[in-house]
Amino acid sequence: MRPTRLIGLALLPLAMSCSGDALSPEQRQIKDLQTAHKRWQARSLHTYAFTLQRTCFCVNVHPLYVIVLSDTVGGVFDLDTGTFVDIQFGETIEDLFTFIQNAIDHHAHVISATYDAANGFPTEIEYDGAAMIADDEISYRISDIHPITPQSVP
Repeated sequence: MRPTRLIGLALLPLAMSCSGDALSPEQRQIKDLQTAHKRWQARSLHTYAFTLQRTCFCVNVHPLYVIVLSDTVGGVFDLDTGTFVDIQFGETIEDLFTFIQNAIDHHAHVISATYDAANGFPTEIEYDGAAMIADDEISYRISDIHPITPQSVP
């Protein structure tokens, strides 16, 4: 076999791996985000509650019970102190999807999200905006999402 033919055969697996089927890490993140978001939207859940835990260099890192009424944060209850806190500490699930999309769009140093397989909502988000900036890291843990009726709000 001629050397040029051997080189061509050796490069064939490399050429095949560069086909249109392979996604870049950013493309994979976008596809995962879009798939999860569609699952969440299919639930058509607009009034619900969930537990949100933030880990960051920020004011409130206690687990929070977030109450969402008609797609708007209606109340935030600090599960450690047993008191309601300012609604600015709450997020809706849509807010979290937007956070992830913005981090991808702005090429965050680290953006990683895992999603509930059945319902699509993010269950964990890890973010670091820039490698050389201190204290911009944040992680979210989301759990116990359930529909509520306004009468069931504590």
